[in-house]
Amino acid sequence: MKKLLIALVVVAIASVAQAELLATWTFEGGNSTVATESTAANIDKVTFGELTRVNLGTASTLVNQFASNNWGTEGNGISLAVTVASGYEIANSVIGVGGLNGSNTGPGTLQWSLGYTGGTSYGTDVGTAWTVAYSSGSSVAGEVAVGTIGSGANTLFLRSTGGQVATPTATPATNGGARLLNNLTMNGTIQAIPEPATMGLLGLGALALALRRKMSK
Repeated sequence: MKKLLIALVVVAIASVAQAELLATWTFEGGNSTVATESTAANIDKVTFGELTRVNLGTASTLVNQFASNNWGTEGNGISLAVTVASGYEIANSVIGVGGLNGSNTGPGTLQWSLGYTGGTSYGTDVGTAWTVAYSSGSSVAGEVAVGTIGSGANTLFLRSTGGQVATPTATPATNGGARLLNNLTMNGTIQAIPEPATMGLLGLGALALALRRKMSK
């Protein structure tokens, strides 16, 4: 019985993968460049696309910025494609922003959606909305918990969800700008999608531990 308990615990521990850095996006001259982490587990199972402006206005050409105007119009934003091989998923995915700010007539908040299919079909909003700072001196940085990105083609979409930076209760101006600064990162665990048998084994492990504690009393 003791050997069975140990075996089940070892299997349960081995199945808990650790989140790690998967990709980094950097900006130069207004463009996006993505670098994947070749040492990350199962990195060959995922393809990361560049950041793409959707229906946005004049792009910034400044070094270390990915920026543009017209955020206030519904359906405008930045798209990010993540394609995961069949039978795999990215668990506990997190997007990190190296810095974010905007113009005082731009959107007051930006938020990621998962499952964007075009137009205003954003999918599901994920994580906490980023509050856009006004001026580079007050730029903000943080992380957004996306959760699980399933197998197949997935599109994340960064869009305006609030009023202007200067007047949060107002509708964002169509000429308002927002700027991603420095870099963007994605962390997570690329893993095989857990099968029912595996989940059942983990359940048995938890049950065995509970029974052992009960028997030892």
